[in-house]
Amino acid sequence: MPEGQPLRGFVVLVVDDDTDNRETAAAMIESFGCSVLNAASSDEALAILDSGAHVDLVFSDVVMPKISGVALARLVHERHLGLPIVLATGHTEAIEAVTEGGAIPLLKPYSMARLAAVLAEQLRVGDAPAAH
Repeated sequence: MPEGQPLRGFVVLVVDDDTDNRETAAAMIESFGCSVLNAASSDEALAILDSGAHVDLVFSDVVMPKISGVALARLVHERHLGLPIVLATGHTEAIEAVTEGGAIPLLKPYSMARLAAVLAEQLRVGDAPAAH
């Protein structure tokens, strides 16, 4: 594994109804060496997860129509216990709801370094030999 890409080989599901934000987040995460699956809604994300696709972490926006990121986190935890979820939000008042939903909050705007650190922490990079 290249020293500069400790996240290489992990699969991250990026969920955001805003195409530009989703593509930007996906590009950032891909730059860390991860594979990215994209979903434009919580419904799409759940369909991907329920299809049996391999996903190591879900990275989602909080504010989305129909099913919010917080509601998505609760649904994911019910169906896929133990799957780490990081929710990005620009609203500090949403942090409590995010953590109560079982997800890790990431405040916007975030830097590449902060995003990489949060993903590495949630994927427990460095805790054990990677099976990837």
